[in-house]
Amino acid sequence: MTRRTAPRKAGVPAQMATTTKSSSRNIDQSALQQKTLPWVLVTEIYWMSYKLLERRFYHLGVSASQARVLAVLHFAKGPIKPSLVATLLFQETQSITGILHRIESRGWVRRLPDPNDRRAVGLELTDKGREITEEIVRIAMELYDDMFGSVLSATEKKQVETILKKVRALGFKLPETDFKLRRAQQYSVWRD
Repeated sequence: MTRRTAPRKAGVPAQMATTTKSSSRNIDQSALQQKTLPWVLVTEIYWMSYKLLERRFYHLGVSASQARVLAVLHFAKGPIKPSLVATLLFQETQSITGILHRIESRGWVRRLPDPNDRRAVGLELTDKGREITEEIVRIAMELYDDMFGSVLSATEKKQVETILKKVRALGFKLPETDFKLRRAQQYSVWRD
C-alpha cells in the first residue's frame, strides 16, 4: 500500500509538506465534525428509531414505511389525496404508490371520489385500518417514552421541540424546498 503525499512545494521538504497537509486536514475534519454533530445526531436518532419501530411493528406485519402512511391518514381531518400523503412524508407520489396498494389490499385504506375533482381520489382509513393504526400510534408513543421520556425532563423536551421547530421552519424556507412541500405547511399535520 503506497502512501500518497501532498504535492511538494518549492523550498518545503517533502515530509513537512505531508505533515502540514495532514494536520490541516485533521483540523478541518475536527471542525467539520463539531459543526455537523447536531445534524449527525438527528440523522442517527431518526434511523435508530425507524429500525426500532420496524422491530416493534413486526408482530403486526407492518413496515415502518406503511406505518408512516397510516399515521398521516390517522391524523388527517378527512380523506386526503395520495399526492398530499407523499408530500407530507417528503416523498414523491410514485414512491408511495406501492405502499398504498399494499395497505389497501390488506383492507386498511379505502379510496373515495373527491367531491371537488372527478379525476382525484381521497384516502381514508377503514375501521380495520383505524384499529391497526391505533396500535401503531401506541407502539410509537412507547418508543418515544423509552427514548426521550426516560432521559429528558419536561423542560428539556420543550427546549428540544422548540429548537427542532426552528430548524424545520427554516427548512421550509430554503430555496431548494419545492412548492408542494411549502404548501403542505398549511395542513394540520405541520401546525404547531
